[in-house]
Amino acid sequence: MTAELGRRVRRYAWPSSADRRNRGYLRDRLVALPLLAVVAFGALGWAYAGARDDSAYLRDRAAPALVDLADARASLLIAQGEAERNLDEGRAAELSGLSDRYRTRIARATQSLNQVTRSGALTVAEEQELRVVSALVVDYTSRIGRAQGHAGDPVLRDAELSYARSMLCSRATDATRTNPYPACPAATGSAATSIVDRVTGLEGRLRARLADRAAWGAGGITAVVVAALALVLLAAGLWRTVAFLRRRFRIRLSIPLAAAALPLLAVPFLAVDALLALHAQHETVALADALAERTSPPVEMIAEERPFAGPDPRAVETLRVRIDETLADGRFAALDGTAPFVFPTGLVAAAVIAGALHTYRREYLVVTRPGALA
Repeated sequence: MTAELGRRVRRYAWPSSADRRNRGYLRDRLVALPLLAVVAFGALGWAYAGARDDSAYLRDRAAPALVDLADARASLLIAQGEAERNLDEGRAAELSGLSDRYRTRIARATQSLNQVTRSGALTVAEEQELRVVSALVVDYTSRIGRAQGHAGDPVLRDAELSYARSMLCSRATDATRTNPYPACPAATGSAATSIVDRVTGLEGRLRARLADRAAWGAGGITAVVVAALALVLLAAGLWRTVAFLRRRFRIRLSIPLAAAALPLLAVPFLAVDALLALHAQHETVALADALAERTSPPVEMIAEERPFAGPDPRAVETLRVRIDETLADGRFAALDGTAPFVFPTGLVAAAVIAGALHTYRREYLVVTRPGALA
C-alpha cells in the first residue's frame, strides 16, 4: 500500500508525458500544479513572515529594552559611587549639594526604566516588577537625600548611605581609588531583592526570549524544507507542462502559465533576505550577551570622560549602535511589507494555473468529441 501511495504521489508531482493521453496528463496537471503552488507559497510565506517578525521584535522591542536596562544599571551604580565620593566631603556636600553627574545619572536611569516599560518587550508580570524597581529607585534617592542632610554627622550619614547601598546591591563592593564606581554582583533566588538584582533578572529573562526568537525551531525548519521541495517541483512541473503544450498542442508559449511562474523569480530574493535576517538575529544574541556581561560603570565612565578616544566595544552606546546596524543590514529594505503577500500571491498563481489548464482541457475535449468539428 505504501508503494502504491508513493507511485500515486510521484505520478501527480512528476508525471511522464510519454505514452500518456493528453486528457489524462492535463487532468493530473490540473490537480498537481495548483496544489504545489498553494503548498509552496504557503510554507514559504509562513517561514519568511516568521523570520521578518522575529527581526522586527528584536529591532523594535527586545534590543532597545536590553540597552535601556543595561544603561539604567550602569547609571545607578555610577550615581552611587558619585554620591559616596561627594558625601565623603562632609559639610561641604551638605552646602553645595551632590554633583551634576549624580543628578544626571539618576535622571538617566529613571528615563531608561520608563522606556523599558513602554517598549512592549516585557510580560505583564515583568512590567509589574519593573514598576517595583522604579519605586525602589525613588526610595533610594530619598535615602541619598537624607544622607546629604546628615552630611555633617558621619554616623547618621554613613548609616543612610549604607542603607541606600543595600537597596541598590545585595552584595555591595567597596569603592577604591582606582575603581570609584565598582560593579555590583547580582544575587539570585530569594536573596535577589535589590534594584540591581531585579534589573539583572529582567535582563536575563529578556535575553532568553531574544535567543528563543532568534533560533529557528522545528516548525520553521520543516516549513523551509517543504517550501523548497514544493517550489522545485512546481518550477519543474510548469516547465514540463509548457513543453508538453508546445509539443502536443503546438502552443509556443502559454501566457497564463508564464505569468503564474513569475512569482518564482522573487523566491531567491526572499530566501537571501531570510538568511540575512537569521544571521543578523544570531549576531544580535551575542551583542545582547555583551550588554549584560561586558558593560560596567568603569567602562561607561571612560567612554564619558574620553569621548575622543574612540568607541569602546564594551560601552552601552557602542553596543546599541552595533545592534542597530546589524539588524538594519540584516534585511533588504525594498522587501519591507512583502511578507503578508507571499501566500496570497501563491493563491493567485494557483488560480491562474488551474484556470489555464482547465481551459486547455475543455478546448481539447470539445475538439476531440465526435462530430464537434462538423
